[in-house]
Amino acid sequence: MSTGATRFVLKAAIAGSLTAGTTPARVPAQELSREQVLAALNDATPQHPADFTGRDLSGLDLSKIDFKRANLSRCRLVRTNLAQAQLFAVTLSDAVATEADLTGANLDVAVMYRVDMRRAILRDASLFATIAEDGDFSDADLTRARIISPMHNARFARAKLTSANLGADPGNQSMGVMRTDATGVDFTGADLSGANLHKVLMIRADLTGADLTDAEVSGADFAGAILRNIRGRDRIRGLDRALHVDQAVFND
Repeated sequence: MSTGATRFVLKAAIAGSLTAGTTPARVPAQELSREQVLAALNDATPQHPADFTGRDLSGLDLSKIDFKRANLSRCRLVRTNLAQAQLFAVTLSDAVATEADLTGANLDVAVMYRVDMRRAILRDASLFATIAEDGDFSDADLTRARIISPMHNARFARAKLTSANLGADPGNQSMGVMRTDATGVDFTGADLSGANLHKVLMIRADLTGADLTDAEVSGADFAGAILRNIRGRDRIRGLDRALHVDQAVFND
C-alpha cells in the first residue's frame, strides 16, 4: 500500500469512529474544576459529547476518567494528571498539554493536530491510529508507548522512546498495512534504544544524534533521512533489511 493510501486508511478509520452529525454539549466558558469536568462528562451523550474547547483544565487530577470522545481542542492541560485516562477518539488539536501526566492513557483514534505535549509523560500510553501531525513531543517520555500514527512534521527532539513500539500492525491486513508515518519528523537527540521501528516511514526524518541501540528497523524506509552522529549504529537490528538506506545521510 502506498504512503498516501496508508494515511487515508488511518484517517478513514478515525472518521468512521466518530458519530456523524453529532452536536457537542457546550461547557460554560470558565476555568473548570474536576467536579465540573465530571458533571459535563456525565451529561454527555454519544450524540452530544462534552465540548471543552479552549477551557483551562491545567493542574487538575483527571486520572482514570473516561472522556467519552470529548472535544478538547485548544484546551490548556498544563501539568494535568491524565494517567490511565480514557481519551479514545477525543480531539486535542491545538491543545497545550505540556508536562501533563498521561501514563498508561488510551489515546487511540485521537485527533491531535499541532498538539503541544512538550515534556509530557506518556509512558505505556497507547496512540493507535492517532493523528499527531505537526505535534510537539519534544523532551516527552514515551517509554514503552504503542504508537501507530500519521505524524508528519511532528517534533520528538530529545524525546524518550525507549522500547516504544512504532512497528507496523500485522493484525489489520484487511485494511492494508497500518504503520507509523514519521515523514519529516524531528527525532534529533531522541532515545530510540530498543524501539520497534518495523516498517515505519522515516522519509526525510532527522535522527541526528539519536540513540538507535538495539532498535529494530527492518522494512523501515529511510529515504532522505538524516542519520548523522547516531548512537548505537553497530547494534541497530535489521538495518540490512531496511529500505533506501543508501539514500540516507550518514557521517560518511
